[in-house]
Amino acid sequence: ILRVDGSSKFGSNNRYAVFPSVSLGWVMSNESFMEDLDDINLLKLRVSWGQNGNQNIGNFAYTSTIATGYGYTFGSNETFTTGAVPSSVPNPNLKWETSEQLNFGVDVGFWQDRLILTADYYQKETKGLLVRAPIPGHVGNNAPIVNGGSVQNEGFEFTVDYRDYTNEFNYNVGLNFAFNKNEVTHIGNAEGVIVGTGFATYGIVTRAEEGYPIGYFWGYETNGIFQTQQEVNNYVNGQGDLIQPLASPGDVIFRDLNGNGQIDDGDRTMIGNPTPDVTFGANFGANYKQFDMSLFLQGTVGNDIFNATRRHDLTMSNMPASYLERWTGPGTSNELPRFTWNDSNGNWSKISDLYVEDGSYLRVKNVQLGYNLSQGILDKISLSKARIYLSADNLFTLTGYSGFDPEIGSASPLSVGVDRGVYPQARSYRIGASITF
Repeated sequence: ILRVDGSSKFGSNNRYAVFPSVSLGWVMSNESFMEDLDDINLLKLRVSWGQNGNQNIGNFAYTSTIATGYGYTFGSNETFTTGAVPSSVPNPNLKWETSEQLNFGVDVGFWQDRLILTADYYQKETKGLLVRAPIPGHVGNNAPIVNGGSVQNEGFEFTVDYRDYTNEFNYNVGLNFAFNKNEVTHIGNAEGVIVGTGFATYGIVTRAEEGYPIGYFWGYETNGIFQTQQEVNNYVNGQGDLIQPLASPGDVIFRDLNGNGQIDDGDRTMIGNPTPDVTFGANFGANYKQFDMSLFLQGTVGNDIFNATRRHDLTMSNMPASYLERWTGPGTSNELPRFTWNDSNGNWSKISDLYVEDGSYLRVKNVQLGYNLSQGILDKISLSKARIYLSADNLFTLTGYSGFDPEIGSASPLSVGVDRGVYPQARSYRIGASITF
């Protein structure tokens, strides 16, 4: 297959792009040497390779539109004059983001497809990542959209489906697992870094860096809470100077990772990964006489969430209930610092692992119970089919995350996993009926 796509979101230099793909399959179960394997009715090997494009950016990103409403004071009379300026730095060479994927798969069916197993290995590399480039503030314009890097995703996907029946009882069970490893393989600047999203007035939270997962959380590691003034005094560098001179008992201990005797940007490191190690789902369905039911679950394992639901720079806002367990004296807490408006130590203004929590969860997304009216009743009320059902969405969630909802999303890969108080998915109950005349 050869596909040619064009988009007005790119300039005339790179408006069109070609995306080829090819796939090959071999149904081994149709071969003569498989005839004696009665238990296996399907065995299929698959391999595919292909490219597709992404144009998910705003309009006219390749050029510089004119923004009005700006002004300046001129002359001895200091007359204010309204003017217009270019809205951003243009990039006429902006082009399609291209994802290239190689996939190997196998499908196996047992006992006339009563049990179906599917396994896939994939390797996907996204090249020409569409991101906003970091530029110095003195440039005076918004940064341009550029093709700024490459990202690789590699992993396995497994699906198991089983179905059976006994007299009037039919049921099916399905499980799926996906294991993924994400890594930035190239950044197109000298630093090999693209800064991501920020939080409040405290600075950058995420970034993309060669050799790391995209959008990883970047901040300081902590090592508990100073319990006494003596512990503060003992935290010194090789010259005997205090590493955290503004700290008091009840303040956070930040790790001096680069060993220069002070806490600075050189100590910031990877403090969390928003990409799950495993995503999974499960579904169950059953029918018995006129009754039917279904159950759907989903979840993740191994992903982190940056809990940005609390603005600590707004001193008059409410505290979470967990703050009742804060440090109030020696031995009271080694996790949450003391409460103070004068945060001279930077307990919360420094982006650190205090904000990072395990985002793993298991959620019952939907459960439904239905009843199909018998044919005798249908004939009496002149209906062809009628089903009454009771359904619940987001029934309950098992998670250690303290925020509103562990299932958060993002429009940008550089802000995934940053929870700014996204409205949680509602638990809902429904009673309904489907009728066929």
